[in-house]
Amino acid sequence: MVDIDSDRDSGMAEFDSDRDSGMAESDSDEYDSEVELEIATAYVQLCIEYVQKYYMKRPMCTSILSGRSYVIEVLEGNPQVCYDIFRMEKTIFRHLCNELKRLHLLEEDTGWVSVEESVGTVLFIVGHNADYRVAANRFQHSLRPFKAELPQSLRGNGKYYPWFEKCVGAIDGTHISASAPFGRNTAFRDRRSDITQNVMCACNFDMRFTYVHLGWEGSANDSRVMQDALGHAEYEFPWPPRGSYYLVDSGYAIGNAFLPPHKSTCYHVQEFRGANRQPSTPQELFNYRHSSLRMVIERCFGVLKASDANLTGAAHVGSGGTKEAFNSRAQRAMSEYRDVITAAMWADYIVQ
Repeated sequence: MVDIDSDRDSGMAEFDSDRDSGMAESDSDEYDSEVELEIATAYVQLCIEYVQKYYMKRPMCTSILSGRSYVIEVLEGNPQVCYDIFRMEKTIFRHLCNELKRLHLLEEDTGWVSVEESVGTVLFIVGHNADYRVAANRFQHSLRPFKAELPQSLRGNGKYYPWFEKCVGAIDGTHISASAPFGRNTAFRDRRSDITQNVMCACNFDMRFTYVHLGWEGSANDSRVMQDALGHAEYEFPWPPRGSYYLVDSGYAIGNAFLPPHKSTCYHVQEFRGANRQPSTPQELFNYRHSSLRMVIERCFGVLKASDANLTGAAHVGSGGTKEAFNSRAQRAMSEYRDVITAAMWADYIVQ
């Protein structure tokens, strides 16, 4: 009797153990299913967001009034409204626009933006300390003016394309005559002992300035001026789209958006022309073409100084931080990218 009870108890214990084990496995399966469901749901949500963002875009500039129409409405409306919006009376506003046209400081209606709209946008930003996004919405313009590729005029030139297809422009510094603050003449003297400001500018391949950062003493070096421009979000440096970059000379550091030439190698176009010789190494070929394309910023400076125009502000078209631009990973990636371009360019060159 005792043996029967013992066997029955042992059987019940095994049954309970099997049942508990089965329930544990069932709970584990249910948990795994819930985790998989959560992962699948998150993945589907990401896919939906991606499709909505890149394939089902909703336009941002949907106002009935374009920027041009808005300015016309203000100028033709109540004089007090014009003063409140642009902080300037109508007659003075129109006179300013006419003077800018007469002096060829702004070309009249050469593109989508009229002179009146350009002036109105600047006055709106300055008069109300308006954020760029607010002004872009008010005047119905895009926040992304960059096109991350060479213009069509250069895309057909095998000297530059496809090697520099992701280049958006060039950056360099120039010295502009200035009046130094009292007691600071020494700091504002450049290498030629002239009193100047060191001004950093960016331009595109249409020879248009896209950014100006000024105010630095003539004795400051170019890299220091760039660090200041990039290190303050309020200066709104126009960072190019991811994967694109500016051409810079060897005075600037390499970074994820800045491509300088190879160091310790002939660079300037004049060095090749003066010696009447062709590039003899992959690095020389890269530097020669890099210098030739970057000359667009030198031509812009030449036109600017020949016209005796004044740089009085910046064309703010973007913003961003600087820490990620020059960390070791970004510099290594851009250096490897430059090496790949150099090798491919040389392989194509020797075949020809």
